[in-house]
Order: sequence, then structure tokens, then C-alpha cells
Amino acid sequence: MPVFFVLFIVFGLGLVALVGFLGYLAAKKRREELSALAAQRGWSYTARDDSWADRFDDAPFGLGHNRQASNILQGTYDGRGFVAFDFVYHTTETTSGPNNTTTTHEQSHDFSIIALGTGVVFPHLRVSPEGMVKRFFGRLTNSDIELESEEFNRAFTVNCEDRKFATDVLHPRMMEYLLTLRELSWDLRNGSLVVAEPGRHSVAQLDQSLSAIDGILDRIPDFVWKGAGAG
Repeated sequence: MPVFFVLFIVFGLGLVALVGFLGYLAAKKRREELSALAAQRGWSYTARDDSWADRFDDAPFGLGHNRQASNILQGTYDGRGFVAFDFVYHTTETTSGPNNTTTTHEQSHDFSIIALGTGVVFPHLRVSPEGMVKRFFGRLTNSDIELESEEFNRAFTVNCEDRKFATDVLHPRMMEYLLTLRELSWDLRNGSLVVAEPGRHSVAQLDQSLSAIDGILDRIPDFVWKGAGAG
């Protein structure tokens, strides 16, 4: 075996080990930051509790297998209960190779989950950034609710079985606020306002998301809260 080939393999293995070690250090640092934040603010921190992996309905929950929840923060934010955690599910991916061979491997799908409690159960409402494909199929299937602001309609896709509820929540002042948060995708479901995004949230991103979704709940009209049974 040529010497350069051996060196190439050794270098490759070393690089993989280095990347893995740096990833371990980054994850450890993040766990420490989240734990310290919890201690500072009177929140609770739990390293692992997979019961949270099945606590909410709809995607990304219920997908794949070996669903896990870790780095769970619980507490109150502006008087509302919240939970934030890392969620991952796995899928089995199969690829075809030469001579009718196949290779199977596990693929992980990581999400940041941040949920602020509403105290009542609203109809399921989803608001997500608009895309040309979403817009086309939403109009084709009549599942994308069109509101009175064309700028908002271009920016977001709105899905809700109760169209009146969606229009009550997404009033002009709410739409104006959401247009300052064009990248935010959120749902009202299971008694919470839930933000589920690919990847992992940092401490700074956690604060930003909590502030943003707290602002959404603050702008839901009183008559909507009362209609859902809030005191």
C-alpha cells in the first residue's frame, strides 16, 4: 500500500476524530450555558426527558423513530409557563449502490422546540413563512387562508380549520407585528404557542424567540381568549 495512501487514511481518521471532539466540547459548553441560565432565572434544567418528545401533536412530532428530548428548560416568562428543549427523531435511509447493492444508515433530524403556554386550548393555527410552492398548492387546495393584507399573504402561509378563528387572531395589528418576524414559523396547538425550527437554539436565540412569541400572545384579542374559556 503506497505510503501517501496510508497517510491520507490516517489524516482522514484524525480529522473525523477532531471534528467529533470539537462537537463534544461545543455541546458541553452549551449544556453548561443553559444550566447556568436556568439557575440564574429560577428555571429548571433537565439533561434528558424523552416524555417531552411526544408531548405535542403534528410535525416534527410523531415522525420517525427513537425520538428524544434533551436540554429541557422549564419556567415562566412574562407570567406564562414555557418549555424549551432539543428534539431529535431518526429515520432509516437506504441508498442504492453498484451491482444492486444497498446501504442502510440512520439519519438524525434535530429541532429546537420553544413553547409558551396559553392556559387554554385554541383551534390549531399554523403560520409559516411563505414560499412559491406553498403559495401555489395552498391556493390550489384552498388550504392557505388569505387575509386582507396582500403583503402579509405574500410573506406567510396560514393554515387553520377554523377560518374565523384565524382571522380573529390575525387582525391588522397582529399582521403588522408578524411582518417584523418574517422568518418565524409558529403554531397554536396543545394549549401552547409552539416554535419548532431545525437545529439548536442558543441562549440568545432562546430569549429572542420567547420575546417574539410572548408578543404574539399579547396581541391576541380579549374576546378570543374569553371565547376559549380564559378568565
